[in-house]
Amino acid sequence: MGSKGEDGLWGDALSLFVGGAQGGLRREFHSIDPLIVSQAKGSRIRDYMGREYIDFHMAFGAIALGHNDDYVVTRVREQLDRLILHGAGVSDVEIAFAKKLIGRFPMYDKVLFTNSGSEAVMIAIRLARAYTGRDLIVKFDGNYHGWHDYSMYNVKTPAYKGKTAESKGIPDAVASTVEVLPYNDLEAVERFMEKFGDRVAAFILEPVAHSMGVIPAERDFVAKLRRLCDSHGSLLIFDEIITFIRVSDRGMQDYFGVKADLTTVGKAIANGMPVAALLGGGEVMELLGRGVVSSGTYSGHPLSMAAGVATLEKAERVGLTRVLNRKAKDLAGILRDLAEDLGVEAVVSQFGGSVSIYFGLDSRPKNLEEALRANGKAYRAFASELRRLGILVTPNPLKRMHLAYSHGGDEFEAFHRAAEKALRTAREYL
Repeated sequence: MGSKGEDGLWGDALSLFVGGAQGGLRREFHSIDPLIVSQAKGSRIRDYMGREYIDFHMAFGAIALGHNDDYVVTRVREQLDRLILHGAGVSDVEIAFAKKLIGRFPMYDKVLFTNSGSEAVMIAIRLARAYTGRDLIVKFDGNYHGWHDYSMYNVKTPAYKGKTAESKGIPDAVASTVEVLPYNDLEAVERFMEKFGDRVAAFILEPVAHSMGVIPAERDFVAKLRRLCDSHGSLLIFDEIITFIRVSDRGMQDYFGVKADLTTVGKAIANGMPVAALLGGGEVMELLGRGVVSSGTYSGHPLSMAAGVATLEKAERVGLTRVLNRKAKDLAGILRDLAEDLGVEAVVSQFGGSVSIYFGLDSRPKNLEEALRANGKAYRAFASELRRLGILVTPNPLKRMHLAYSHGGDEFEAFHRAAEKALRTAREYL
């Protein structure tokens, strides 16, 4: 690998973008070696120097079929010839995609498209406040719901340390409308609701938290949240930006047997094209026509809608969620077996199509406080060695690996060879 200063294009990236990339999580990949991507196909991604990597990052989970999937690309190209943007009324492909989503979430009857998961969460929070007439939103530590002022709290800081805004520029007045509780802590939720239940507009949570590795919410925890929301007149919002398709093809409420009042979906629903959606029904979503404002020139963009229709069609045809679950189990099995054989103290967590590894732990963490006890230096050494050997994973120890339909035998064999060497490297830090 080359040095960071030897190439002009890397210099251009540094001069044009803060830290050489759009956002902190992308910048982290440069901490190993500058990564300037030029093309991708299937499970392979290539930089502008021609170096190829097997991708187990998959754009934070937004790629579930594989990069530049032929079926999706064909449908987007066909749409490109018909309609790029309209800005008036609604398009036929918007309707088609909405019907596909409602078919997966029959408990709902309304869809609102946005361009990102952050936007979908923002309007979900606005609707909850408008519907209940209350301001307070409760989130959980280690849960990420976007970069906006209403959710950027305690993503990396445990709740027991107090509510912590994790970006400068968030006004105290806004922070006062958000509370943070520890994930999977029933007693903390019960105590809070006894005191403040009549002030809570909504709880929002990731049914499987993906910003502290891969940590699912416990069934009793989710069921209790639903009961507390019902008894106090609060709404329950599921953030399924990552879990839909990748973990469950009908949403995590199908898995938990619990209905959320509102659900956000995104990332993998269009296999890489920018789109997210808010799903709901009844009087809550009707407020979008009764004083609650939501707008966006590019919302429901025809190209993203076409990609979404194609993605869900192919996902259904190939049994995508089931395939991702199986492949993720296989990947997790490789890591567990190698760690045991090499005497590496590590816990591998797999849920749905995502996998994470926690070095230095002997059991899967249940919350952020426990996840932070893992050895981050060992993980970063592991990720750096994988990168050197042609395997791309996140360098962030609190993130995760993602499987795609395109990952096959060759990719798994290459991962096995590289992971053995990478685990030996990580072992030196334990």
